[in-house]
Amino acid sequence: MTEHTERPWLVTRRSILQAAGAGTLLAWVVPARGYGSAAGDRDLLLAYLGLDADGTLVVTTPDAEIGQGIYTTHALLIAEEIGADWERVRVVFSGAGEIYRNPQKNLQATGRSMGTTGYFRILREVGAMARGQLCEAAATRWGVPAAECDTADHQVVHAASGRALDFAVLAEAAGRIAPPEQVTLRQPETWRFIGQSAPRLEVPLHASGRSEFTVDVQLPGMKVATLQACPVFGGRLARLDAGAAERMPGVHSVHALEDAVAVVADSYWEALQALRRVQVEWDEGEGAGFSSEAHAQALRALLVAEDVETRLAASSGDPDAVLAAAERRIEGIYEAPYLAHATMEPMSCVARVDNGHCEIWSGTQGPMHARETAAARAGVSPGQVSVHRCFSGGGFGRRWQRDFIDRAVDVASRVPGIPVKLIWSREEDIRQDWYRPAYACRFEGSVEADGGIAALDVRLAGASLFELRRPGQFAPRPDPSAVAGFSGHPYRIGNLHIDWRPTRTPIPIGVWRAVGNSQNGFFLESIIDELAHAAGRDPYVFRRDLIVDDRLRNVLVAAAEAGDWGAPLPEGGGRGIALMESYGSIVAQVAEVTVRDRRLKLERITCAIDCGMAVHPDNVRAQMEGGILFGLTAMMYGVVDIENGRVQQGNFSDYPLLGLRDCPPRIDTVIIESGEQMGGVGEPGLPPAAPAVTNAIFAACGERIRRLPLSRQGWRLA
Repeated sequence: MTEHTERPWLVTRRSILQAAGAGTLLAWVVPARGYGSAAGDRDLLLAYLGLDADGTLVVTTPDAEIGQGIYTTHALLIAEEIGADWERVRVVFSGAGEIYRNPQKNLQATGRSMGTTGYFRILREVGAMARGQLCEAAATRWGVPAAECDTADHQVVHAASGRALDFAVLAEAAGRIAPPEQVTLRQPETWRFIGQSAPRLEVPLHASGRSEFTVDVQLPGMKVATLQACPVFGGRLARLDAGAAERMPGVHSVHALEDAVAVVADSYWEALQALRRVQVEWDEGEGAGFSSEAHAQALRALLVAEDVETRLAASSGDPDAVLAAAERRIEGIYEAPYLAHATMEPMSCVARVDNGHCEIWSGTQGPMHARETAAARAGVSPGQVSVHRCFSGGGFGRRWQRDFIDRAVDVASRVPGIPVKLIWSREEDIRQDWYRPAYACRFEGSVEADGGIAALDVRLAGASLFELRRPGQFAPRPDPSAVAGFSGHPYRIGNLHIDWRPTRTPIPIGVWRAVGNSQNGFFLESIIDELAHAAGRDPYVFRRDLIVDDRLRNVLVAAAEAGDWGAPLPEGGGRGIALMESYGSIVAQVAEVTVRDRRLKLERITCAIDCGMAVHPDNVRAQMEGGILFGLTAMMYGVVDIENGRVQQGNFSDYPLLGLRDCPPRIDTVIIESGEQMGGVGEPGLPPAAPAVTNAIFAACGERIRRLPLSRQGWRLA
């Protein structure tokens, strides 16, 4: 059962008031607020830190643990400053509240790879405040100045006298001391956890089955539900006959929702079997005419149209004149399809609505977001909603959305007082996603006699993510997600034009790992590769000579050197390279492949990353590997087809993931400690992966890949 009792900090109990806060998608793109200071703030100390009676340090993480390791990283930030013994640290998830807002985004939400960067200072200050209280308590007992005391290995130590006291012994006295108004953070040369790879705290829980995901939550009297929504987006429920389903064993009730039908039963299996017996008719609405292939054609038409809305992202020189005068001009269209998230744990949420109060249990990426929507659906104030968070079996942006919270609260509202665990089937999960939008990119370019880029014209077409609820809010500028990667590109191009042509779609679209960088990394780095070959130059050397910024160039060089760029390859072998800056980090990758008769073998991926500072190096490597494999899965297989408004895929049989046997046997990661401002690591490993491989395919066999996924172009993995 999920634990949701209050915890004391140093034995003193105090409730944390959670003021209502409205989170919107805009918060993903508004300028970040500066860091606040935690020093002297007892509420922050109580919110983030506790000490059990046996001295175990209990760290509260405000973020979702979706495989990115924040469960461990947040703990080590506090453990560093308080001077903890890592074996005596455990972590719990916070609820939803203003006090848990990420200072960089002014919202409590997991995404944009800001889990470490956003909380880096504030969590360290929390640990330093607690250290100050403990040292003051020990100094009072010993009759020495607090400045002579320090902490290490879960003890306060007085070096001059050789005395030491365990945190547990000092807990009660320290709890009566006000947090210091100013704190001194430990210097890097003294760090024991930051920059080292402490054992991840969540891994033993997962390995032993002790971690609790939403599907694991058990509550007294709980029922289990599943549902089917209208298969056409925007459609509604017209009629249902639930007679046969209601008579089945274990079925509690069947409920008609606005655009779905749900069955509540004693178990998931009984609910699923009964759902299949419900006879449903749908009012499909206008969405029934939508086709993903027709949409792709419309995007291609937008790229050449002259009388459409166009938003300028970058402009310099006179690319039109230079291209018109060029002796040799290359051009082409790149395309990326709709993609589903396909998290390992399908969408799920437990909800209970009773007597003007609502409780939800979920691995949501947006707890404040979830609290707001649960309140609206249950007809209560946000202050009457309790959010209990669990581990998440993957997120990638999917668990930022509200729909699985909405559905659970809708069903629970129809059975007041009964906790209901709503579990989506895999088919429902894939067919009712918030998809990465389909995009197309047209380019024209020419190169200079000395091998540089003479001119480049880029046009992007696709739907806006961040204007979904506020159409035109960025006009006349582009939606930042639409031009991510292209805006702020690293290359020296004197004559340049980049624009975005927005379109509308009835298909729900949402943030997907790396967001706009995911498709734009493929577009941009493929175009640069084409220009390199048009100039007759080595693709790595071409990029290196065009990069102005030393930091970016260093990452490119590190990847090339570690990836043995230029070393001989066997027949059918090829290497490709790609570079992308996203979420404050710079990542370059070299892919080595072997190609025979349109069969592709992924031999090796070499990755170099500069994230400023690696707080947990092993986790940085793990995130690079995870991002690479996520990107390669999309490159090889990822596509969502929509016909007559219906998603055609429904399970891993027709929406496959990269299998273990197909993964590169080697993924090597080089971490560059530049000392620059810290960046994220959860998403930046993905954007260079696909272009590095497709560029390697071109090097191996001369075929330029301009449309994904590869499986639709007749490619198979060897």
